[in-house]
Amino acid sequence: MIAVQLSGLADQITLTDPREILDIGTGLFALILFSVSIYAWHLRKQTSLVIVALGFLMFFSRTIIKELLSSIPGADVIDDTLVFAALALFFLAIVVRPRKDLTKDETDT
Repeated sequence: MIAVQLSGLADQITLTDPREILDIGTGLFALILFSVSIYAWHLRKQTSLVIVALGFLMFFSRTIIKELLSSIPGADVIDDTLVFAALALFFLAIVVRPRKDLTKDETDT
């Protein structure tokens, strides 16, 4: 049964439509931006960078669902929910205040 589903997925993927190429490119770009955001968080330890990374992960997940799992029921609702969640995360990352660095001495500011 799994082999039948996988062969059905392979039949659905056609790279002749420019819209599909752009969707896949957007997903790959979102994955790259997710990786860069996680690396930046590793260096700076800012909460907003993790929130932005999760937003990019939502866009990558959206691409996977849209391109590979489009035949599942409710794919449009999942797609719209992921876009809404990503936009909400980006907004949240903008409005989150950075924490004060407790390791700095007060004379340094």
